Amino acid sequence: MSANTHAPLGTFRILERSASSVPALSDLPQQVAGALGSLALPPERLRDKRIAVAVGSRGIAAISVLAKAVCDWLKGQGACPFVFPAMGSHGGATAEGQRKILTGYGVTPEFLGADIIASMEAVSLGTTPEGFRVFMDRHAWEADGVVVLNRVKPHTDFSGKIESGLLKMIAVGMGKAEGARECHRWSWKFGFEQVIRAMSAKTLASGKLLGGVAVVENEFHQVAAVRAANAAHISGMEEACLVMARPLVARIPFAKLDLLIVDELGKNISGTGMDTKVVGRGVELPPGEAPEIRLIYVRDITNESGGNALGVGLADAMHERLYRKIDLQKVYANARTSMNPPMPRLPMFWPSDRGALGWLLGALGSPEPHEQRVAWIRNTLNLDRIAISELLTREAAALPGWRILPEPFDPEFDGDENLVSSPL
Repeated sequence: MSANTHAPLGTFRILERSASSVPALSDLPQQVAGALGSLALPPERLRDKRIAVAVGSRGIAAISVLAKAVCDWLKGQGACPFVFPAMGSHGGATAEGQRKILTGYGVTPEFLGADIIASMEAVSLGTTPEGFRVFMDRHAWEADGVVVLNRVKPHTDFSGKIESGLLKMIAVGMGKAEGARECHRWSWKFGFEQVIRAMSAKTLASGKLLGGVAVVENEFHQVAAVRAANAAHISGMEEACLVMARPLVARIPFAKLDLLIVDELGKNISGTGMDTKVVGRGVELPPGEAPEIRLIYVRDITNESGGNALGVGLADAMHERLYRKIDLQKVYANARTSMNPPMPRLPMFWPSDRGALGWLLGALGSPEPHEQRVAWIRNTLNLDRIAISELLTREAAALPGWRILPEPFDPEFDGDENLVSSPL
């Protein structure tokens, strides 16, 4: 077959998760209020006090509702809350970039009924016994107290008793660019969990934190649990939440794929654009945790990412539209901080989906449609609907908790040879 001949992409069916392992919570404001109320925080730490609420850059389900609920509860205790971005170097390591990320999530002063104070200024809290320098957002430090809000889930770069959650936000997010650089600098040498625990312990010992609110999501990216703890018990709460969260993380339910088509990557999807533990690249994993994927094609980047396409290096090819949206300054700022060389590498880009897919199938040996092991996903966060090729459909029939929709469909291309629309 010549290099210019397009190998045909076969017929697909939709594989749909039939139920979540844990149902979504209703009335999130009430859940947040109940969790915070259970802490019995001293009234004198709240009444007439300026309280900083840490909100991050990850695409947490209902984050605007959750942030407002925390602010509303604080106001109900007589406090004067404000929100600050706890994002390390995200948003291009600029205050305006981080404010824009919050705005993209609907976290605005108008919705919150509270100010948003974005700044990259940080104060030094000294060093840990191991010699790690610790920082905190200046406005949070100058407040009378801090409440941290974050999701607890497995991290894309490491595994441990704590991974992505409140302690990482305290060490990295609240530390702004300086804290993020310091954490990543030492984590590659000593291990992420050890460094995060040491740095967050230094911050917690300052007495500035009142407590934290943790959320756990189910496979449908819905809030399934809300927990709160005072500063002294955040670590234990996070460990328990991670035990709950680990089996709820959505995964691609196949052992091997020839080709994975991804509609979008983004910083609101994963810190690495595509979750390494979903695509099985960029991190060491135990056998069977993620599928073996021969080639990955990415079509676009989320608007919320603002051009930060860190993690595009996990792909083998991308659409030109994604390439044109990449802000290399933001990508490189994030890469310099995270010290993960493969993540900012740029794969080959193609001006059309048909051209890219034909070339990728050719690189796989031009399998016939009935031989293709191809999956098509929206992104690595939303995996409740997956388009799968004919061969995978036969395997999926035995998957518990999933159902195959009856109508097959053939991918459609427009006049520019791009896929007309995503089925997901």
